[in-house]
Amino acid sequence: MVNVNCSGGQDRNTTTSETHPKIPPPKTKNCYVTDSFDRDRCGTTDDGACITKGRSPSCIPDDYGGYCKDGDEYWISSGPTWKELKGDDLLNRYKSDSSDTDIRVRRALKDQERRTTNRIRELQIMGNDPLSKRKTDQSNEDNKEVHTFVTGMLFNVGMGASVIMFLISLSFILIHTKII
Repeated sequence: MVNVNCSGGQDRNTTTSETHPKIPPPKTKNCYVTDSFDRDRCGTTDDGACITKGRSPSCIPDDYGGYCKDGDEYWISSGPTWKELKGDDLLNRYKSDSSDTDIRVRRALKDQERRTTNRIRELQIMGNDPLSKRKTDQSNEDNKEVHTFVTGMLFNVGMGASVIMFLISLSFILIHTKII
């Protein structure tokens, strides 16, 4: 299957709809006048974007619906006609509205936090708690290995001493009662 791009480098399969073939991609919707977009014409020279005065203008995608660049002129569609963007209009498109950006960032962070929390809860319900597992570093494992060796050695020495004391006590009792 071939990936077909509409004007402005918009992937036809991910930015347009098969059920609504007359709706252009959101990032380039201002490159098309009313009813000039057709999903089936994407990737052809006649896809309907930025048709003006016989030249070959290019469609520039952006978050505000895109615009057409024809030499040093910039245009956006305004229904069935074209509206020229002057320098101030073009600059105003890229002025950042911090409150809008802050809201979008907060929403995205809350959404990510919600998804992470839900995933942790799912794992806890299934018995795989990701929060209780801690990785131990190599030095702790070395210390545990030495500790285990020393503990085992002391246990063996203690058991050996106990068995010897038991045998000596038993011998002493048997000698004292003149059984041996």
